[in-house]
Amino acid sequence: MKMYRRKYFCICEGQQEKMYLSHLSSLLNQSRQKTVTFECVVGNISKYKKSYKEYDYVGVFDYDFKEKEFLGNIEQCNKEDKIFQKSRKAEKKRFYHAYSNINFDLWLILHKEDFRKTHRTNDAYIADVKRIFNILSDSIKSKKDMKAILKAITLEDVKNAIIRAENIRKAKEDCDIIGNKEYIVYDNPDFSIHLFLKRVLQDSGDW
Repeated sequence: MKMYRRKYFCICEGQQEKMYLSHLSSLLNQSRQKTVTFECVVGNISKYKKSYKEYDYVGVFDYDFKEKEFLGNIEQCNKEDKIFQKSRKAEKKRFYHAYSNINFDLWLILHKEDFRKTHRTNDAYIADVKRIFNILSDSIKSKKDMKAILKAITLEDVKNAIIRAENIRKAKEDCDIIGNKEYIVYDNPDFSIHLFLKRVLQDSGDW
């Protein structure tokens, strides 16, 4: 079997996303013939110099009802991706966006359940996350709670979340589009994280 090595430099909005990608890396790297690495930092997409030529880049962020900032992040990722495809054509490197709308809590839910409700508050999914993953504390944001959630997530769950996110998009209509129609972004629930992760799994041979 041919050795497979792939590196992604991930600019994450918060701790949840960073821990999730670390967990996904451990799920993918069961074989000694395969190493998928997510080098994660928490910060702002526009502030990081694109200095690692051996990496694909990805911006991981939420909508969080901050539409101007959210659409700006997408535009920044798309702009950088065009530069990558031109300047790093030989290396075939890309700059992806991987957003969750409203937030990452909904992405976690999709690992276990189909969920398509539209919500207008940022804490709308907390009760469902606690129910699904049996979290007893008031918050789901602590490292302890996130570790408990991730312990329950398998690679098959990740694949199911991708499929559920695809089905959510298939049911969307033109009237659900927000922002610039040059790139398709829908009102919640909506994602692009599933597009990035499906590419990761396809490239690693896990899809």
